[in-house]
Amino acid sequence: MAYEFRLPDIGEGVAEGEVVKWFVEEGGQVQEDAPLVSVLTDKANVEIPSPKAGRIAKIHAAVGQKVKVGGLLVTIDTGGSPAPAASAPTPPAPAPVASATPSAPTTAPAPSPGPAGRVLATPSVRRMAAEQGIDLSHVRGTGPGGRITEADVHSVASGTTASPAPAPPSGPSTPPVPARGPAPAPAAAPAELPPAPMVPGEERVPIRGLRRVIAEHMTQSVHTAAHFTYVEEIDATELVRLREKMAKHVETNGVRLSYLPFIVKAVVAGLRAHPWLNATMDDARQELVLHKEYHIGIATAAPDGLIVPVLKNVERKSVGALAREIQVLAEKGRSGKLTRAELSGGTFTITSLGALGGVLATPILNYPEVGILGIHRIVRRPIYKADGTLVPADLMNLSISLDHRVIDGIVGAQFLSVVKANLEDPHLLFAELA
Repeated sequence: MAYEFRLPDIGEGVAEGEVVKWFVEEGGQVQEDAPLVSVLTDKANVEIPSPKAGRIAKIHAAVGQKVKVGGLLVTIDTGGSPAPAASAPTPPAPAPVASATPSAPTTAPAPSPGPAGRVLATPSVRRMAAEQGIDLSHVRGTGPGGRITEADVHSVASGTTASPAPAPPSGPSTPPVPARGPAPAPAAAPAELPPAPMVPGEERVPIRGLRRVIAEHMTQSVHTAAHFTYVEEIDATELVRLREKMAKHVETNGVRLSYLPFIVKAVVAGLRAHPWLNATMDDARQELVLHKEYHIGIATAAPDGLIVPVLKNVERKSVGALAREIQVLAEKGRSGKLTRAELSGGTFTITSLGALGGVLATPILNYPEVGILGIHRIVRRPIYKADGTLVPADLMNLSISLDHRVIDGIVGAQFLSVVKANLEDPHLLFAELA
């Protein structure tokens, strides 16, 4: 029997994914729940297991191809007699607003009182259940077609009983509105072109996967926001001394203490003083969304390109706790194991090349955020003190790029002056009363 497997809903707000890698070949065999395909969405790779065991009859999406949620991925020959209608593991998701994709069939099964056959759950939900030791076959799904949601897993983990979701009205439901501003409009599919002629001395590298996501995101940022950059010099002499003292204690627990946690805390002090910078632009509604919590993205180099894992609620965390979290996220980024949740929700971004930080850069905004701070190399140089004496000092530059549509230059300068004060006298970072 031919079983058509379609791209399932792999996360709230995700409308499509790019095929990064197939773990099977046409004509080959696959076992149920064995790795089937890796799909990239929002810079996170999601490994999707096979919903059935059988022979791979046809792969419908090539590596590098983008597939809408509900789009056909692969046909699996499961053997046996053909059924009147093959059921999909999840009903095709409703098409996003302004999409020409046909709506989902109205014959999707209603939530059942208990598991019947295969468990319906996305890879992220399966991973969450495995981490908490929960057997999904005993969880009642309240999502469409009886699908198990994250809320269902949370209910079981907390000891409460998940109630069935109310039956939706006929027809497709309205997609949720993103909380962090409008989702970037998907780029138009490039026209099919014949292969370029081979020229001696040239090599052509396909722009795919994470590299293509970065290219689209950067293009959207520079064509949407009105960038401007402001630069300030910081005397980091006291910061260098404090870090060296604290490192002796923090690093005994196997955590490397860099300057980044101190800078993150100084940035929060600046954002508290100037809340318009802790914001994202909702261009569709022409509104600036001010965020009350501080989720700081840290631009990090990964094997396939730049990624931005997000430190959540940094205002509640100590310098040591931030150092540990930064190290964990960096290691997961290098191994390609960051989740979509760890790569989303940022309200402000910091970018640094560490020892290769250079003298000056003009960072591109992590749209729809309105501010990004660039950190540059600390250099030992002589400076004149106020009393006229010449002394050695540890100096570095900070450069902040802002969206001039909503942030004036004076506000950027005032923000950076707060950051400067907290780094030049880093004991201020530990003097907050609230």
